[in-house]
Amino acid sequence: MSLRIGVDTGGTFTDLVVADGETAVIAEKSLTTHDQLADGLLKALGKAELDDDTAIDGIVHGTTVALNAILTRRGAPTGLITTDGFRDMLDMGRAARTADAVADPRWRRPHEIRPIIERVHRRGVRERHTVSGEALVPLDEEALLREVSELYRDGCRSIAVCFLHSYKFPAHEQRAVELIREAYPDVSVSASHEVAPYPKEYNRLSTAVLNAYSRPMMESYTDVLTDRLEEGGYRAPLMFMTNDGGLSAPAVVKAKPVTTLNSGPVGGVMGVQSYSRALDLPNLVGFDMGGTSTDVAVVTGGRASTQRELEIEHDILVSMPVLEIHSIGAGGGSIVTLDPAGGLEVGPQSAGSDPGPACYGRGGTQPTVTDALLLLGWLDPDTPLGGEIVPDSAAAEQAYTQLAEQLDTSPQDVASMVVGVGVNNMAEAIRHLTVYRGIDSRDFSLVAYGAAGPFAATQVARVLQMQRVVIPALAGVFSAYGLLEGAEFDEQVIPVMAAADSALLAGVFADMTGRAADLLDAAGGPDRAHVEFYVDAMYHGQRWELATVVDPSHDDPMAHLQDEFAKSHERQFGYSLPAPIYLANARVRVVAQHDRTVRPAPLRTSTAGVPRGRRPMVIGGRRHPAVPIYRVADLAAGQELPGPAVIEGSSYTGVLIPGDVGRVNDVGDIVVELGDAHEAQARGQETTA
Repeated sequence: MSLRIGVDTGGTFTDLVVADGETAVIAEKSLTTHDQLADGLLKALGKAELDDDTAIDGIVHGTTVALNAILTRRGAPTGLITTDGFRDMLDMGRAARTADAVADPRWRRPHEIRPIIERVHRRGVRERHTVSGEALVPLDEEALLREVSELYRDGCRSIAVCFLHSYKFPAHEQRAVELIREAYPDVSVSASHEVAPYPKEYNRLSTAVLNAYSRPMMESYTDVLTDRLEEGGYRAPLMFMTNDGGLSAPAVVKAKPVTTLNSGPVGGVMGVQSYSRALDLPNLVGFDMGGTSTDVAVVTGGRASTQRELEIEHDILVSMPVLEIHSIGAGGGSIVTLDPAGGLEVGPQSAGSDPGPACYGRGGTQPTVTDALLLLGWLDPDTPLGGEIVPDSAAAEQAYTQLAEQLDTSPQDVASMVVGVGVNNMAEAIRHLTVYRGIDSRDFSLVAYGAAGPFAATQVARVLQMQRVVIPALAGVFSAYGLLEGAEFDEQVIPVMAAADSALLAGVFADMTGRAADLLDAAGGPDRAHVEFYVDAMYHGQRWELATVVDPSHDDPMAHLQDEFAKSHERQFGYSLPAPIYLANARVRVVAQHDRTVRPAPLRTSTAGVPRGRRPMVIGGRRHPAVPIYRVADLAAGQELPGPAVIEGSSYTGVLIPGDVGRVNDVGDIVVELGDAHEAQARGQETTA
């Protein structure tokens, strides 16, 4: 039987899941090797110990190579060619300014201080299309080649091209790309109409610039990874997860690296969406706490929330459909410091995997969340982290000693406070996608994953008054698991930019239907693919468009759009309005059919498991002298686990606090119903040290 492999390269660990088509049969973790990312991926594959003659159907990869190139400003020397008079648009952005005049007297934004492209490498050339498509000013080809020559002389080997209205009228951009590639074949060119064929000038320019900036690094990484996989005997097709949950081949990713900026975290969201169907829980919040960050996402009615923009930093954005993920710098490796007022700060700086937390024994000395969990007994000092690192309790205590002296308390007390601060920070991240949009978080269940997610999950859920937490059997490698839920697709965009009316919609829907037929025919017909139709629309006066699923064959297009848009708006923001709708564009997507719904392997025993041991723990500032420790592999379907308890999965450790009751399902997922911790205390289940 052929296997399918998902590999997610994270900030601290590289995670791997191997599935046989229906069941996840292997799960492994390996430390991420930042100098040579392919090394960590190959090491994870090696841990799976696959036979040389094993048939592999495909390898799906989630990576943040392009994102890290942007965040660290390690991309290629890049030039910009744009319409004359518009080269400063990269600085102007959307005119949103910071307001901290004391720390930043000039009110400069981050990307002005650390620009993606220096102003000297941004060049304007004469050309102009009007909004209606008239070629008002022809492209000055001589000036174009002159400017590109100077950029080339300055070392720019990647160039972004963005002209006015090229999302709908790309002729000048197409000609510019043709001239540049003919004159400088060793230069990579990113044209905005190819990368992001959407309205909004700055958004499109920013996307093209980020694509050009990260493209050489992504090209190099993809080529190296492809070669290394082949050398290692892994000759299966390699695919990359994209920002919207699709899959792309290496050639596509090399040309459009910005489509993979969030690919690792998106894998986790795809896993949450899959669990929504498997557990019949339509409303879920994905809670991914890893070593470097915490990512949260919302699934409503079984569908993951989407957005039309991904903001990397303030006003540095990518404009394309993406699954909505809110991230904060709070993970197991988050460094703990004191703010100027003497309060604890958790993150956003992270120790990563090198040197990592102090307890890793790799040279780290600053206190982190992982060190706190070890001091509180939440982590087993005798169990290797990620299967590789035996934690050093003495080093963790030493890291917290200085903070404890400054706060005049013990290292364990500081560790308890750190957990409390972290829990509230993570609950606040979830509020951004729920409560602050008028969505009641009490109507949702929390899916906890990532190596550290199950530690804090039930406490975060309590803060938000949720009633249920799901800890997947593969929680520690859940994003790699979710990569296996992606599907290949091809998409065409139809720019509209007009107020919706019946005649307009009829024409747009007819165009969508025609393009769908062509795409479906190219994909091999309805037996191999299916069609999805979207419009990106907004209420008049709104700034952001919202993706809405539509049916072009509907008898009354206008009423249909109003109804479906209202449902989408209600689902995402908690309300809808009886207001006119404006259409930005329509999209037709043809998605490859697949029957993959991977689930973890069934539990092997029908006999209720007993604790493998007990250890003292501090929970909520109170000491529990003998908390039972369960291995998921020893548990039986239907078994109940009352808190406090420690649950050890194959790739994660979870904690149930007093009042929690975990129930085990047939594949080892733990579905936790939350009780009242204060009531549990009143029953005498806790002992103060």
